[in-house]
Amino acid sequence: MPQKKLKSWLPTPEQILQSKTLKLFAPHLADPRLWHFNRHSLNKAVYIGVLCAFFPLPGQMPLALIGALMFRANVPMALALTWITNPFTTLPVFYAAYYVGALILDAPMISLRMIARMIADFSTWVFSDGANPFITYQGSFSLAAFCLGLVILATITSIICGIAFKILWRYKVVTTWQQRHGYRPKNSKATKSTKATRNTTNPER
Repeated sequence: MPQKKLKSWLPTPEQILQSKTLKLFAPHLADPRLWHFNRHSLNKAVYIGVLCAFFPLPGQMPLALIGALMFRANVPMALALTWITNPFTTLPVFYAAYYVGALILDAPMISLRMIARMIADFSTWVFSDGANPFITYQGSFSLAAFCLGLVILATITSIICGIAFKILWRYKVVTTWQQRHGYRPKNSKATKSTKATRNTTNPER
């Protein structure tokens, strides 16, 4: 069943509660529905996790956890999917978001190198005493275009991933049931060859 593989891939409750931030939500995680590995719970977690992954915040995982609590979605799945945006994917995702938003709002386009420099300056501003990047890049960067692009990409990607997960889950369940019961399609080559053998053996039929 799909549940067994997913359980081996996703974080355990113990691993989740090791985070100091997520540990604050421990009193709210007693509901067993938050840990169910059924299609409905996991499907909701896909929508929530992918959507939260696109928000450029240090608190993506707490945001996904709050969403899982609100909609009673699978917590490990929602948290794991926030890692869609990671140090390797953040730059292309942010650039694509700004590109989409700039096209819609007719804002000034910027290069991929400039996005990388802005991310570095933003990190310096958050974790140290660097200059405010919103002032530094004022006039050459549209924050409205960036936010709009992120919302559009997040919404479209979460819907696509949610639908794809539902289809793949259904396909896996059906194929597993067929394998367990030895089901073969009626029009398969094996069935046709079996019928041909029977007709050869019993020509009078």
